[in-house]
Amino acid sequence: MALVAVAGVGALAAPLALPILPPEKYASYAAALGLSPRATASERFPQGPLPAHLAGMIGWPEMAAKIAAVYNALPKDERARAVFYGRDYGEAAALDVYGPSLNGPPVIAGHNNYYLWGPRGFDGSVVIVLDGDVTPLMKNYKSVTVVGRIDSPFAQSWEAHMPIYVLRDPRVPLKTLWPQLKYYE
Repeated sequence: MALVAVAGVGALAAPLALPILPPEKYASYAAALGLSPRATASERFPQGPLPAHLAGMIGWPEMAAKIAAVYNALPKDERARAVFYGRDYGEAAALDVYGPSLNGPPVIAGHNNYYLWGPRGFDGSVVIVLDGDVTPLMKNYKSVTVVGRIDSPFAQSWEAHMPIYVLRDPRVPLKTLWPQLKYYE
């Protein structure tokens, strides 16, 4: 009997911890169990419709498709030098996982182990980046152009609505700037 009870509780709790339900159904499921969005929050940041542990898995294929479209729309000479700079390992990994099948850009990032891999030979003459808070990277460029937007209402609140930028004409080479881009957490 105890095994049945444990299995029943596990089955009820599974959608709260695993990406089982469609995102638009999560809130009503949690509410039916008497849980408010704050009850399942695991971050200090503003809460979106999903808790961070689920929201962090939402929108990766769509983000990769939009970044790949920006990359593929670049002139051929720029595309040969272009790289995607992920603000964090999640963005970088999303492009590393989904980008190749979309002919997406190569990926670099200053976050955690991505920092250790360095700029991987890219000079930084053309960089695609999301959002506007990747200073000092963006401050290094003379040309910063908004070329698109990521809109994912179920992603983490700080990743739900972000502009896509193409950065051109760096003031200093990427390898010189690289030590300033180190970001560990």
